[in-house]
Amino acid sequence: METEDRGKLEQAIRHHFHHENGGDGAHADAHQSMNGTIHFRQLLSALLEKDPKHFRAALDRLRSERVPLLVICETLIIPVAEELGRMWCEDQQNFSSITAASARLQLLLTSLSEVEGPSFYDEERPRILLMRMPSNDHTLGLSVIASVFHEEGWMVDGGPSLLAGTRAYAMARDGRHQVIGVSIAVGSTIEDIGAVIRKIRAACPDQSVSILIGGPCLGSRQVELRAAGADILALDVRHALEMANATVKGSESPDSP
Repeated sequence: METEDRGKLEQAIRHHFHHENGGDGAHADAHQSMNGTIHFRQLLSALLEKDPKHFRAALDRLRSERVPLLVICETLIIPVAEELGRMWCEDQQNFSSITAASARLQLLLTSLSEVEGPSFYDEERPRILLMRMPSNDHTLGLSVIASVFHEEGWMVDGGPSLLAGTRAYAMARDGRHQVIGVSIAVGSTIEDIGAVIRKIRAACPDQSVSILIGGPCLGSRQVELRAAGADILALDVRHALEMANATVKGSESPDSP
């Protein structure tokens, strides 16, 4: 999809997701059901409903829309995940409800990414290895990164189940990756992050590989993370994709060293 077309589609989708329908609730729900697009509140409600038929209906409609996964993640999955976190912190939902809703949100992402993106192996495609710090128990963000990169044509190794450690460093050694991404948690120390980056560099035979760092706490730690050896600091999934693509294009440039 061309950038201009993607931008127009995204603008239309964002407008629809956040548009407040007039009239009573029943009329609004009927209107949303007829035009098929899933609204933020509609998806949130489907995730929290005990009856799974509401979740299945929401998933089916999202599949039928054929909206780029990046847009779905930005306008639905990530905001809904943040809202679930807020509801838990403010005691609006109990632990079991939030846990079930979060599991469904992960399932929705997995189900959408299974039918998107190239499934073939191609040495010409750029390659990324994803791992998370051992202290990072939040896997949805890394799942989003993995799914979006796959849809956008990257070969993706690792993912939310891969912890920084012996296995991850072995994959870095053998994988011929252009980018290696590490997901950090709020509590990840600069010393621990720096140690992981150094071990990746030591394991990886290609010293031109770019180390991408992502997580919820980058805004206040960018200078420290740069000093620790990070090449790319990804503030969100779109930024991660844009910076990774720019890295690959730069390495392919005739003027590159």
